[in-house]
Amino acid sequence: MRIASRWRERRGDRSQRRLLRFRGPLAEWPRWRKRLLSVVVLLAAFVGAVALEVHRSGAYFFVACDLNRLQRHGVGRSSYLYSADGTRFATLGAPVVHQPVPLTRIDPKVSKATVAVEDRRFYQEGGTDWLGVLRSAVADVTSASVAQGGSTLTQQLVRNLYLGGERKIGRKLQEGCLADQLARRWTKAHVLDAYLNTVFYGQQAYGVQAAAETYFSKPAKRLTLPQAALLAGLPQAPSLYDPLRDPEAATARRREVLQAMRDNGDIDQASYRQAVRAPLGLKPSPAVAQQPESFFVNYVYEQLVSRYGAATVRRGGLAIRTTLDWGAQRRAESAIRTTLNRHSDPAAALVAIDPATGAVRAMASVVPGKPGYQFNLAVQGRRQAGSSFKLFVLTDAIARGIDPFSTKYLSAPFRGPPNNPYLIQTDTHTYTGRTRLDEATAQSDNTVFVRLTLDLGAATVADVAHRMGVHSPLRAVDTIGLGVNPVSPLEMASAYATVAAEGIYRPPYAIAGVRFPDGRLDRSWRPGRARRVIPAAVADEVTRVLEEVIAHGTGTAANIGRPAAGKTGTAESLADAWFDGYTPTLAAAVWVGYPQARVPMTHVHGIQVFGGTFPARIWRTFMLAALRSDKPAGFTQLSGSLHWRKWCGRFQFARNYVDAKPVRRCTKQAATTRTKSAKTTTRKTTTTLQTSTLAATTIRTPRPTTTTPPPPPPATTTTPPPTTTAPPTTQATTTTPTTTSSTTTG
Repeated sequence: MRIASRWRERRGDRSQRRLLRFRGPLAEWPRWRKRLLSVVVLLAAFVGAVALEVHRSGAYFFVACDLNRLQRHGVGRSSYLYSADGTRFATLGAPVVHQPVPLTRIDPKVSKATVAVEDRRFYQEGGTDWLGVLRSAVADVTSASVAQGGSTLTQQLVRNLYLGGERKIGRKLQEGCLADQLARRWTKAHVLDAYLNTVFYGQQAYGVQAAAETYFSKPAKRLTLPQAALLAGLPQAPSLYDPLRDPEAATARRREVLQAMRDNGDIDQASYRQAVRAPLGLKPSPAVAQQPESFFVNYVYEQLVSRYGAATVRRGGLAIRTTLDWGAQRRAESAIRTTLNRHSDPAAALVAIDPATGAVRAMASVVPGKPGYQFNLAVQGRRQAGSSFKLFVLTDAIARGIDPFSTKYLSAPFRGPPNNPYLIQTDTHTYTGRTRLDEATAQSDNTVFVRLTLDLGAATVADVAHRMGVHSPLRAVDTIGLGVNPVSPLEMASAYATVAAEGIYRPPYAIAGVRFPDGRLDRSWRPGRARRVIPAAVADEVTRVLEEVIAHGTGTAANIGRPAAGKTGTAESLADAWFDGYTPTLAAAVWVGYPQARVPMTHVHGIQVFGGTFPARIWRTFMLAALRSDKPAGFTQLSGSLHWRKWCGRFQFARNYVDAKPVRRCTKQAATTRTKSAKTTTRKTTTTLQTSTLAATTIRTPRPTTTTPPPPPPATTTTPPPTTTAPPTTQATTTTPTTTSSTTTG
């Protein structure tokens, strides 16, 4: 018995040791880690099964995927654009007839360029690049949107022919499934042929033949290497790389395509260098000559393609209700053409926005002597804003409690720091010494505003501009308030509309709704909720200051005889001139300049062009016509108070940068409060005095007057306005010492 018991114990010990020996490396893992591993294994098995099913049957378990059940899209019916009052003013359709051509009639360089830049593994892969899809899906999930690429040429073709541009995860999976099916049915040559004949190249051109005619006025068979590379780069972002609107971006994109062709072995280094140096050689087809409103039409068209996809828009049958006021649009075009009425005159752009809604009421771009010019200056054109950018410096100062009607800054030449000694001076080399900020704004004195910007900080001014509606990148340099950053008229109109709306920013929008052929109505175009970006009391005070610009400052040519506020702007070397302004019900920005390059406007109709000349006159002509049937309304000043602070800026009275000393003690008067009661103000014929209640003192400040019948525009003169200079943009950012100064008047 004892022997048998010992034998059983030894046997049990051997079994236990055997069990321990074969437990494996995961035996000591914690339970949560084992469960996580199980989930990963099951997920990998599921993905493998899905992939196997896709390659075997061309369909997902959970996504409808059958090419035979889908109807192929083509160039369908026309779509129509309607103004806000229901007037049908434009037809949306390809201006160049869509003419499919066989691959043999397309220059081989186009095919090579397209494959090199869009889908380098086109001839080795199936219909879907699963690694690209996985990378795209991960990026989309992490960003909570569907924005990544990763599509092969076959996937893009499926999207163009069958699916449209809906951006959802399910649609992306369906796209990949259909692409695999199509790849098994069609040869690579067939896929490439169909792609090149259906892809969207911008300017409402579908297919490479239409694109070649649109941009170069030649068939696709005769394209050169630089031209083929340019077209191949467009489908990725037709609006961004449009050579008729942004030649620099198009040139950079063409270089990327040529590099891809060189890396792919399609061209040698010598051909690459020669093609990179070649000019764009654009020759737009007469068939795409612009009607005056076509700039707005193209703007709407690109927004539709961006949201719905090229296939849906090409299929047509849409009824697009826009925010455009057709009467205001015509008046905007007329105001530009009657003011700049000579063949050699500079171009002009005007954007008008309703401050109460953000709706774009007018968008006009006119290039005298060039009716076929394609660049939408109102939206795509970004030029230096000059002194009209002082709006954001003034707003920042008032928001910080700096009283513009009592705070003074030095009006005198100012030199920058030793590592960048830019020189700011007035055009007439006359200065007014210690000057109130409201007076400096009315006379657009850059020497005052560069000192104020240095005290406030350029970064905070840039932040104010972004919050008020400027979305272009801004360099936070000392001279930011002098308008050295390029912006568009649409952005400036939106920013000034924010002030007109008592500090509430409403994103500008041009499409109110879209009705599809099946009757479905998409109302989601309206922007999101408005948001307050500056206090109402600050906006009211800014308006008070800007009214003086029109009443007795550099913008008197914009006087429309009713309450209005605005600011002139002239960039370096007289290359750009602006007038941006608003009434309580309408804001508008006007830009004048040569679109091809920064050409000084030193002799237009015999005068130099400043913001207070042609831009102010165009603004006045447009506003008088647009508001003719509206009863004059004053600016409503809401109840509230502004708490003015003691202000002693380091650069406030400094002669130059190196003379500025840190402020240790501020000995100015104590902080005050100006209280306002709710009211609507309408300026009388004569200058009035409005009482402002302060903490211990009542101060009477003059209010500008603008309700007299509108005076005629000032007589043409060659004498520029008396103040302000803006430095070159490069001097504000370079670290190389320079002593050059430039003079521009605001």
